[in-house]
Amino acid sequence: MDILGLIKDKLTDSVIEKVSNFLGEHPEKIDSALNSAVPIVLGGIIRNASNEEDAGKVLDILKDGGHTGEILDDLPSLLSNFDKTQLLITIGSNIFNHFAGSKGNGIVEKLSSLNGVRKTSASSLVGLAAPLVLGALGKIVTKEGLGISGLIRLLADQNESVFGALPPAIANQLNFRSSTSSKNSVKDEKPREEKKNHSSEKTSSFGWIPWVLVGIIFMGGVLFFWKYRKQNVQVAEQTENPVTALPKQDSTTATADTTFAEFPSDTTTSFETKAPPVSEVKPIETTKKIEEPKKEVKTVERKAEESKVKEEPKSTFENIAEGKSVSEQLKNRNSWIAINTNFKKNSAEVSSKGQLQEVAKFLKNNKKADAIIAGGSQSSGRTLAEDRAYAVRDILIEMGVNENQLSVQSSAVKDVDAKVVVKIK
Repeated sequence: MDILGLIKDKLTDSVIEKVSNFLGEHPEKIDSALNSAVPIVLGGIIRNASNEEDAGKVLDILKDGGHTGEILDDLPSLLSNFDKTQLLITIGSNIFNHFAGSKGNGIVEKLSSLNGVRKTSASSLVGLAAPLVLGALGKIVTKEGLGISGLIRLLADQNESVFGALPPAIANQLNFRSSTSSKNSVKDEKPREEKKNHSSEKTSSFGWIPWVLVGIIFMGGVLFFWKYRKQNVQVAEQTENPVTALPKQDSTTATADTTFAEFPSDTTTSFETKAPPVSEVKPIETTKKIEEPKKEVKTVERKAEESKVKEEPKSTFENIAEGKSVSEQLKNRNSWIAINTNFKKNSAEVSSKGQLQEVAKFLKNNKKADAIIAGGSQSSGRTLAEDRAYAVRDILIEMGVNENQLSVQSSAVKDVDAKVVVKIK
């Protein structure tokens, strides 16, 4: 049984026009917003009836409230009466707030911004959608005689259609997930982690090879240098001292010694022809080969230093993880502060609250302080940045922070390297 389809058939052009006249909004905007409000209410009920105890409470509401589905047939006549319409919206708003809890105000704000209607109109529309959804549920439960287990199965069958009809931003705020996508995410998580670990192990296993090559080249250059340097010294000694058998002389008789002059000239020539020219040794090229590995090492070190500089956070904001206490940094008014909070990949679902407890403590101790929440540069895209900011806002409200102290900036703060940032006004 398709509950959304059952209700949509009752939202005729006449009904949309009556609601539009009552709220003073354009009919097209009312049509769009009301078709979003219905799955919002149904999604909230599904989330709050996942076990037998909670499903029993929903069943009691259906029976005690007289939700038998008659409202769907009498909707045009009810909306023709101003007082009955107002009463219907008031009762429905209480029902919606019961199921939405602390997330209600944020959902209404998002519904308002997505459809271009006033916030009061968006609040009235979810109030109108609540009795319609309960009426459709009550009609099916009565007709098929469903009990608690039957109601749980009925709501579970609506999960995929509701997820498809919900705007993504509101689905994140409701923390409403497709049953198929949640199962797939669990299955995919382990292979991704194994693949990542395998690649890191492969990198670490072969990361030493370049350094070994550099060492081999360096040692080869040293051996090459000393080998030819030794040859060069021997050649130079032979060239400077052509008579190797010349006896040693004392300094007192060296000037009178004529032995060297008695050797014929052709003997000196024979020594010179055997010695290779000094220029053929090319010591300059040997020096170049030794210096090349050193340059390569310096280049690697310079790149490592440059990468470290790129990873340092900018000085235009403060990061709570740098050592200062959260309260000290939050006292720095009108300065964006990076919050150490983690989310699931490309999602507004919080995986680690990080230091939000300390932020909440500061705001509860400073009732006059107002906080602006926004996405950082790591929350690419306006929708993701805004959704994550709303997710943080809802968590702070659950921690006891007054919702009037919190506001959300739709655009991301791109010059702050963080997922979420906060600024105290």
